[in-house]
Amino acid sequence: MDERQLERFVDVVESGSLSRTSRRLNISQPALSKSLRLMEGQLGTKLLERGPRGVKLTKFGDVFYRRARSITAQFRRVRDDIDELRGVAAGHVSLGATPGPGVLDRIVPDAVARVAAKRPLLRFTIRSGTSQELLPALHQGDLDILFTVLDERVKGPDLNVETLFEDHFVLVVNRRHPLLSKSEITLADLTAFRWAFLQDASELWQAVDDIAKQHQLVSLGPMQSNSVVFVRTMVAKSDCIGVLPSYAAEVSVEAGAVTFIPLERISEHSVLPRLVRPMGVVHATGTDLTPAGEALLRSIKTVCHELQLVRKGVPVITRQRHLNHS
Repeated sequence: MDERQLERFVDVVESGSLSRTSRRLNISQPALSKSLRLMEGQLGTKLLERGPRGVKLTKFGDVFYRRARSITAQFRRVRDDIDELRGVAAGHVSLGATPGPGVLDRIVPDAVARVAAKRPLLRFTIRSGTSQELLPALHQGDLDILFTVLDERVKGPDLNVETLFEDHFVLVVNRRHPLLSKSEITLADLTAFRWAFLQDASELWQAVDDIAKQHQLVSLGPMQSNSVVFVRTMVAKSDCIGVLPSYAAEVSVEAGAVTFIPLERISEHSVLPRLVRPMGVVHATGTDLTPAGEALLRSIKTVCHELQLVRKGVPVITRQRHLNHS
């Protein structure tokens, strides 16, 4: 069993069709079928069920596919390492990133551009998605690096996790918002408008709502989303109070869409919970990054440092203590 057989098998599984793989890999369909039968014979079990609508994995094939996917990724990395030793800075590097302003329109493009300038033959694959969507690709070897929020989903002995900066949450409104004219913003002011926020910021909204109930105030129904773009757009186009990660909020502020609410204007700000999202990079523990992967990782760190993401002078809400309702 060799690398080519594994690559053919993986391609057939992912394309769902022998004919599609035959065309894509420029191999005759009889030769492809023979290669797959030979592999099944070597393993002593059937890997694929063939039917009029294509192929599907058997239970043995499913186990084998997951291993084969990782092995083919390792072969790719070996080829890249050898090319690097030969002085050919080619190869391929793949990065997954959680979506949102500041990451995919600032940090990642700047980091990639710097590496690309020094490695003109290097191929890049950049994927956007949630950590839940991208983690399987990282485990399978399809992604070299994942740039994401470092929450419970990215913990484990098989993952190498490095925090780059702590992403603070901030309050934002559109530039014509009535609250900006107030020298002091009360709890009643905060509950008079709808809030739009990410799931990670729900603790802050809940604290405001709990305090409002204690003062017999009724909060308007909130808007919760997993999309930074949705929250930013709702704030820009309405009187919603938004809660955004500071890096995403800065991009929006610079674009003129929204502005910050200075926390010192909020009379009850001392009793609000303080929220932080650590942002960082993740890669598989059992797999060393290729030289190209290491170069991209260094470039991401450099961009984050130059943008001073840890030291931005933005009014922030951080998770350093919890709300006391007594």
